[in-house]
Amino acid sequence: MLSFCFSLLAATLVPVAAAVAAGPAACSNITTQLGSSKVVASPLNLKYIDSIEYWNTLQDAYQPSCVVYPASAQDVSVALQAIRAADSRFAIKAGGHNPNTFYSSVDAGVLLDLSSMTAKSYDADTTLATYEPGGVFGDVYEYFVQYNRTVVGARLAGVGTGLALGGGMSYLSPQYGMACDSFRELEIVLPDGQIVTASKDSNPDLFFASRGGGGNAYGVVTKYTVQSRPAGEFYAGNIIYTFPQKDSVIEAIGNFIQYNTDPKAAIIGTYEKLPTPDLNLNLDEAIIMFLVYDGPDPGTAFDNFTSIPYLLNTCSIKTYPEVVDMPIPMATELSRGANMFRVGVHRPGNNSYETALNKWRAWAEDNKGKYLLLSLDFQPVPKSLTDASKAQGGNAMQMPDGPWFWLNYLITTPVGMSEPDYNAVQQSYRDMVADTGNAEGLPLFINDANYDQNPLQTFSTFAKLQEIKKKYDPDNFFADKTGGWSFA
Repeated sequence: MLSFCFSLLAATLVPVAAAVAAGPAACSNITTQLGSSKVVASPLNLKYIDSIEYWNTLQDAYQPSCVVYPASAQDVSVALQAIRAADSRFAIKAGGHNPNTFYSSVDAGVLLDLSSMTAKSYDADTTLATYEPGGVFGDVYEYFVQYNRTVVGARLAGVGTGLALGGGMSYLSPQYGMACDSFRELEIVLPDGQIVTASKDSNPDLFFASRGGGGNAYGVVTKYTVQSRPAGEFYAGNIIYTFPQKDSVIEAIGNFIQYNTDPKAAIIGTYEKLPTPDLNLNLDEAIIMFLVYDGPDPGTAFDNFTSIPYLLNTCSIKTYPEVVDMPIPMATELSRGANMFRVGVHRPGNNSYETALNKWRAWAEDNKGKYLLLSLDFQPVPKSLTDASKAQGGNAMQMPDGPWFWLNYLITTPVGMSEPDYNAVQQSYRDMVADTGNAEGLPLFINDANYDQNPLQTFSTFAKLQEIKKKYDPDNFFADKTGGWSFA
């Protein structure tokens, strides 16, 4: 009987031991093939420590068996084949801004840190720009400004290039569509290690899915070729209001979403809530508008906002790199914390602006002490944006005609919150967002979605994306061994 128990225990522990051993085995194989200069396994190494820092600091706790720093698509291919052979878990990290667990982090597996892949180029004849996935969009913008060009990408300099694979909203989007709409060619390492080109002429199904259809779900993108855009002077800045102006500002946001027809004008309307007592003076609340105009003179585009009494107005002439440093330089880095996103989508009208704001504000008042910061961001999707997307072939969302808008719900929880308390506040926040409802027939925004919102299922193209996923990841290697959006 005792020998039977030992046999049963051994049989139970073998899969666990194999899973734990898979990471080091993959790391050893990768080191042999790529060399020790591209692989770091010590958690005390400063390079390793830097690689496991994330915008959602809760992800910092996970420790990969090693961090691999590929310098080329071939290096990525070698690493993926070694990971597959060892049956190890892994993750792909560019900027590390996605807050969802294991979407760019891994515990006891291989972390592919793409930060060494930073090559960029510009072709003046075609006006096409190329960049590798390492670094952040601020680096990309700084490079192309020398040519008086830019690319459609993140609205904050510190966000990584992987944002474009989730769609990517830009201050230039009302003119040129989402970031993924500007893709012209992608170099992708498939789950089996093949290095392929995806474009409208080569692997067009893979190209379609990679434009906003789930990020690196189909392979690892190792080079982007995109249509660049002119970048001259911008009139841009922030206007900060006290919360007694909330009704006036929400009305101005609603009017902008419904009636603005100037594609050079872009806004983000941000309502902020702090955990401090308001003392009946609204000291725990503020409104920050981000206003950006592609050109030195916005005309009357922002008059509805500038006519409301405000505390501060920083609007002035700026370069595009200065635009993405609003409200302050290094905003992404300084806002690191226990951050989590949720997303909503709404059509204008039916008091949708006020309804969302009021439900969010009521939750904030009822849950003082359970958050460090709440932010509710109104992100317009004008018809000029959806028209620009369609003109370039459309993306995986196949965006219905604007106007409509996305809402980003950010919650930052206190440091050291217990797991039960953390789970309870996240569930409560989830229920509040769900209770606000979403418009039928509109896609949720992957860049702002929580993993449990299953945004791909809101796409009209979901069945097509499932087929493409099966074609390029037939044995579910990526689906089973790394985090990412559900195709189930």
